[in-house]
Amino acid sequence: MWYLEIKHFCPRTPVILVGCQLDLRYADLEAVNRARRPLARPIKPSDILPPESGREVAKELGIPYYETSVFDQFGIKDIFDNAIRAALISRRHLQFWKSHLRRVQKPLLQAPFLPPKAPPPLIKIPECPPNNRDGPRQLLESPLCADVMFILQDHIHIFAHKIYLSTSSSKFYDLFQMDISDESQCLVVTERQGRDHLMRTLSLDTEEDADVLHTLSPCSLRASKSDGTLKMMSFSGKHRRTKLSLASWSKAFYSIHKETVTNPVTATPASMTVVKMDYSIQLGPFSAVLRFLYTGELDEREKDLMKIAQIAEILEIFDLRMMVENIMNKEAFMNQEITKAFYVRKANRIKECLAKDTFTDVIFRLDDGTINAHKPLLISSCDWMAALFGGSFLESANNEVSFPNTSRACLQAVLEYLYTNQLCPMADLDPLELIALANRLCLPRLVALTEQYAVSELVKASKEGQDTDGEVLTYLELAQFHNANQLAAWCLHHICTHYNSVCANYRKEIKSKSAENQEYFEKHRWPPVWYLKEEDHYQRVRKEREKEDVVHSKHHSRRRWCFWSTSAVVV
Repeated sequence: MWYLEIKHFCPRTPVILVGCQLDLRYADLEAVNRARRPLARPIKPSDILPPESGREVAKELGIPYYETSVFDQFGIKDIFDNAIRAALISRRHLQFWKSHLRRVQKPLLQAPFLPPKAPPPLIKIPECPPNNRDGPRQLLESPLCADVMFILQDHIHIFAHKIYLSTSSSKFYDLFQMDISDESQCLVVTERQGRDHLMRTLSLDTEEDADVLHTLSPCSLRASKSDGTLKMMSFSGKHRRTKLSLASWSKAFYSIHKETVTNPVTATPASMTVVKMDYSIQLGPFSAVLRFLYTGELDEREKDLMKIAQIAEILEIFDLRMMVENIMNKEAFMNQEITKAFYVRKANRIKECLAKDTFTDVIFRLDDGTINAHKPLLISSCDWMAALFGGSFLESANNEVSFPNTSRACLQAVLEYLYTNQLCPMADLDPLELIALANRLCLPRLVALTEQYAVSELVKASKEGQDTDGEVLTYLELAQFHNANQLAAWCLHHICTHYNSVCANYRKEIKSKSAENQEYFEKHRWPPVWYLKEEDHYQRVRKEREKEDVVHSKHHSRRRWCFWSTSAVVV
């Protein structure tokens, strides 16, 4: 557009054609348009010209062509150097007798710009879903699959789950580990000697303890006097059998036995462990203790903090006792650390129960074996499991669930994640199988953790010199099919940045991919096609110029006048 006007008014001025903003060829145009001014015209892919278009225009006008990018600091020196050279070449025609201009013959060639490799996409792990904390609380309020019932003051029934209580309190763990398989057997407290002594023991504190309690400050909590031993008692007559005395073991419990009880949620009969509590334990404080055992948290607005502390002391729940003391000392902010430590210990105990099959109530049948698990933990941490065991499915009434086409290592990893919210991969774990199962169970965070594990294993193998291109090609479409989008994006990046080597070794596999993937390969391959064309053109022109220089040097006579110095190499 401007060339004719320039030649009309400045006929002897040398001209150079420059292509600007070279970085737009490989940039993300959507991000670039978002960063531009609101009223600026958006850049379209059709607006970006290939290098051959610039060369064609330069050839038509008979001028040199260069490309530059201020963003990448490429070509800026080439522009200024060749602008100077163009001026010197133009002056050489007018002042041909000046020998120092004889060395400047042609404009310099510009090597093509190789765009940098795109960084690999990062695997982002989403935060823990809020239902991981709310699930246990909701399970306590709606006790689906409950296996223990507490009786308070002979008429109040509270349903709970052994696995939650046992992994949060060693006292409950020992209680539920007692052998009460015989339904006719009932563990009760021993008879008190005299009615006065019986009435006195209806309270959690004896007279001696009550005297001590009045002397303590509101923020000091006494230690539990339970020695943790079980005493054997013998009876004669029709009551002749051996019993365990719970009174000497813990003052919180009165009796424990097995009984068939109707579940309040499903209205179906189920065998439960019935624990009758001491008469002095009230509903409010005991409910707060149960909420802590399920969630690890204590509401600062609880009214009966001292009663909660007394129950926690008798049940040897020392974390809860410390939280009450912090609240009473107006140091409730310290309870957050106690909650974190509580979850760490609880996770370790849950893993131990899973390994030892303690308190399990469901069996998963797999292709290579069986795994015992706990319905309450699965229900509170997975909506899919909650629907399975709480809905109208056959598995809700059965204690066996079949998982076809699933290995033991894969389901073990899923269970440990649901129990501890962490991925603990085994040596024989197949990441793709775990991703497929996690996607089926609607666990996006587990999918992300498995993606991170798969990428780390591939990177590790690649650093050790192993060929991972074939494995990446296998991962790609399976990851896309099972909604592992981050792993699929990483596989696409790996294939594109190693496109030449992948095509050389796995040409059939590349051609077998979907049309969308092949289009992505061609668009994002590195080095890009335009660079390869420019590199071929640059090498060809450079060789031609070298041949011309050789021919030019041969035509020059080697005879010089005695006062001539040897001329420099023509550039």
